[in-house]
Order: sequence, then C-alpha cells, then structure tokens
Amino acid sequence: MNNDSITVIVALKYPDLMRKVFKMLMPIYCAVFLSACSSNYLMTFNGENVKKDEDKGTFSFDNDTLQIDYSFADRDGRIYLRIENKIDKPILWDLKSSALVINGKAVGYSAEKADFNGKVNASVSNIDTRNTTLFNDAWVNGYIKGSVSLPKDVVLIPPHAYVDGHYFDFKNDVKAIVRSSRKEKVYMYDMNGESYAVKLARFEGAESPYSLRSYLSYSILEDGKAVPKTTEQRFYAAQLWQTGAVALNNIIELYNRRGDVVAVKEKKGQGAMIVGGALALTAVAAAIDPKEEQ
Repeated sequence: MNNDSITVIVALKYPDLMRKVFKMLMPIYCAVFLSACSSNYLMTFNGENVKKDEDKGTFSFDNDTLQIDYSFADRDGRIYLRIENKIDKPILWDLKSSALVINGKAVGYSAEKADFNGKVNASVSNIDTRNTTLFNDAWVNGYIKGSVSLPKDVVLIPPHAYVDGHYFDFKNDVKAIVRSSRKEKVYMYDMNGESYAVKLARFEGAESPYSLRSYLSYSILEDGKAVPKTTEQRFYAAQLWQTGAVALNNIIELYNRRGDVVAVKEKKGQGAMIVGGALALTAVAAAIDPKEEQ
C-alpha cells in the first residue's frame, strides 16, 4: 500500500482530524513562504551638470581648478567623493560650509558629533570592617583608554593632489522612495542570461521623487590670502526598481559595480517562520493527540 492510499483511508476514516491537521499546517506553509521572501531595492542616478562615464556609471565635474568625481556604488549605501586639485596652489575644502541637499534638506559634509571608542579594565571591592551588612562601600579601581575621532572642518588639498571619502547613508531613503513610487512590472536579464521580474519606475529630471545637490565650498590660497569659491553638482534618481527574484550579485549592473546604482537588500518573514511555525507545530500535535478524539 503506498502513501497516497494511506492518506485517502485516513481522510475517509477521520475527516475531522484531517481538517484539523490541514488547518494547523497552513501557518507553517505561510511562514516558510514568507521566510523565503526578500526584496532588493535599487536606485539608478543620472546627473544634470556633470559628465557621466557610460561604461562605468561614474560622474565627473571638471573646471580649471578642480576635478570632482562621484560614485554611488558603495556597499554601505554611501556616496563616494573624490576632489583633485589641478593647479599649482593649495586648496582648502571647507566641509562645515559644504552640504548635500537631499530633496531640499541640507545635510553637512562635516560630522556634528565626535564618537569615542574605549574600554574599561577595573576591579570592585567592598569595605566592611565591622562585619555588618550596613554601610558597605564599593570602590572601583581601574583605567579607561580609547581614541576620539574629531570632525575635520577644513581639509588641505596640496597642489596636484587629491582627497576622497565616503559620505552619508542612502539605505533608508532608497527603500522608502522605491516602496512609495508607482511602478510597472517588466523583465530583465541576469548574469546567467535568465530573465527575472522587476517592478520599475523611470523618471526624467524634475519629475524624479529623489534629487541631490552637492554644494561644495573651498578656497584657493594665493599670496597669503584665501579666495573663496563654490561649486554645485546635481543628481536625480532616474530609475527605481524592486525585485526579489534574483540575487544582488547576479544583477548585471551590480556585478559590474556601476557607479550610478545603489542597492539595498531586505530579508522578510524570518521571525514569522520561527514563531508561526512553532505555534503551528504545537497546534498540530494537539490536533492528532488521541485524547482529542476520545
């Protein structure tokens, strides 16, 4: 007798029990399904007053004094900025007077707080000379050491040198903007040539729901004087896409580390599988308990 025959006999003989088991197993199936769900949120940028390398996806602004390069391909969802001094005079980049304007809100390039990292190595002793539990004193002896990273308000860029760094965090913005935007279903191809489903939205310029303005303030040191200058580069989200049908590493744009794409991965349903699955298993055990049928 095979398993299918056994299932039919049990279903005919104990219909109420089978209905109970089926009802209690549904949360397990739902939990397992949810645990397998994950969403990839991606944002592709275009620039308005910058040159774009179409092969690498990076952006560049160039004048007689500076070359400024941007990339959004950082793994932590940050923007990479590189500033090169092209002249024979030193340049001072004023971070405190520079900002990234995100949808109209200015966020400074200079940090507003100092983080301290350290450790304590200590011992605790109780002083009790009268053999009583009253008025015991606790003394802590030890030391603490660490380092403080202070914000740099001004950065010197010597002649024909450059500085670079990673700034801000776009992860939450990417998820929020992609989720809230109206998208259509399309299909793309991954690194293996397999098609996968994507929810996609496209925008041009002022229509974009996400815009950036990188406002930089700097000074040229000349004859003992600082000549102030400013420059601004503008970007906007041209594509918003969401997919859970492919791993991030298999998306062509990310595999090639294009500088115009930022991606965020979000896993869902892990807690639902653990809690819901445990409750469902307990309920099933109760459902098939012979005491219940008596």
